Amino acid sequence: MRIAIVGAGLMGRAAALDLADDLVSPNVESVLVADIDGDRAGRVAEEAKSLTTYKEVRHAKLDATRLDEVISALREFKADVVIDAALYTTIPVVMRAALEAKVHYLDLGDDVETLLAQKEMDHQFKSEGLVALLEMGGSPGLINVMAAKAVRELDRIETLLLREGWIDLNDYDSMGVPLPVPYSLDTIFDELEQPVEVWKDGRIELVEPFSGREVMTFPPPVGEQELYYVEHPEVYSLGETFRGKGLRFVDYKLSFPRDLLLKYKLLHDLGLTSTRPVRLGGVSVIPRDIVRELILDSLKGKAFKPNDHDVMRVIARGWRGGVRAEVLVEALISWSERWNVSAQALLVGSPASLAAQWIGLGILSLPGVHYPEEVIDPGPFLDEMKRRGMEFRERVLLNI
Repeated sequence: MRIAIVGAGLMGRAAALDLADDLVSPNVESVLVADIDGDRAGRVAEEAKSLTTYKEVRHAKLDATRLDEVISALREFKADVVIDAALYTTIPVVMRAALEAKVHYLDLGDDVETLLAQKEMDHQFKSEGLVALLEMGGSPGLINVMAAKAVRELDRIETLLLREGWIDLNDYDSMGVPLPVPYSLDTIFDELEQPVEVWKDGRIELVEPFSGREVMTFPPPVGEQELYYVEHPEVYSLGETFRGKGLRFVDYKLSFPRDLLLKYKLLHDLGLTSTRPVRLGGVSVIPRDIVRELILDSLKGKAFKPNDHDVMRVIARGWRGGVRAEVLVEALISWSERWNVSAQALLVGSPASLAAQWIGLGILSLPGVHYPEEVIDPGPFLDEMKRRGMEFRERVLLNI
């Protein structure tokens, strides 16, 4: 199969390395890595080539905001599946391009409004016999599949709690890194600004971002972490998917190291993450653009290995066999030494890669626009994730 990746950032790079690695992805024949920064795409492609003895790995410069460019690239490469791993603002363009080029589609997710707009394209993808898999990264994505596994253990479900604990053991101060960037800067900035959805009784309720502080203990080395509400679209999709099984409440909370959160929050409170133009000396500038460039520039020339660890936990509460029950499913992810990618990138890139391969192989063959929990069989999928170094644990408690 031939798989194209749009976006060669942290997550796109991880997906590309997974696709290229002969040990875990033997059925992939050709990979295209495309990015608006052609040099970055080339560097990722070269890394990917080192993991294969027989696959073709290409790279290309591509502006994912231009529909004609994306369609042309997909057609020229003769892609079977395209993964949109670029900035989430490209989703409408790349999804439309996939439909026009008659290519199966997968993305890493955006917000609820975007999900609703994507679902409206269901008939168009069905009529072309194409699969579109939405929000298929880590959280959302892998956590949706874990939630589906937990729900299967219950006769009736009432509550889904999605929790993610993360720790980075690198000493960035000693490395001269003033502000670590665990994932997309724009995503972090938006998470500080956007109201957070909580799904309750079939409706979305909004809460303040980074509110709802909760302390939870995870397996080592993550340990005890402070968790906060962060905007994540799987709260909505899981609520809608499982409401027929009695589901009444879904929420998601993420841990953030307190010192790192305070640094990002200071930028936000000063208005430096804003996308609204500001006049300075007669020139209109966007604060976020300046801050993004300064932060990314501070990372240039600094080579360090990732050293982070992540635990994604799903807690499902409901009934089984007539008694109250709780099911816990959790994933333990550490940075990959083989690929030199962070845990944060691995838990996004590998599920996206595997799901794209399942589409290419016809394992996921139902035409239309789908959420992961609607079409992915959790057991085999999590088994494949174990081959990528992830560990999964499950626990069922009765008479809670």
